[in-house]
Amino acid sequence: MTAPQERATAGRARRVREAAAALGVRAVLLAYWGTTSLLARRRANVRTGVGESVRRKA
Repeated sequence: MTAPQERATAGRARRVREAAAALGVRAVLLAYWGTTSLLARRRANVRTGVGESVRRKA
């Protein structure tokens, strides 16, 4: 390979690594937000008892 071809290959590999890293970060954030959302909903349902009003007090 010539020098320009090697630089092009290295640049392409770097872009692929950066895209994979960005995708990984998005996946981790999505998993985190999904988990916290589910836990928050579950805790909200546990707090309301049978005899309690579901309406918020002013």
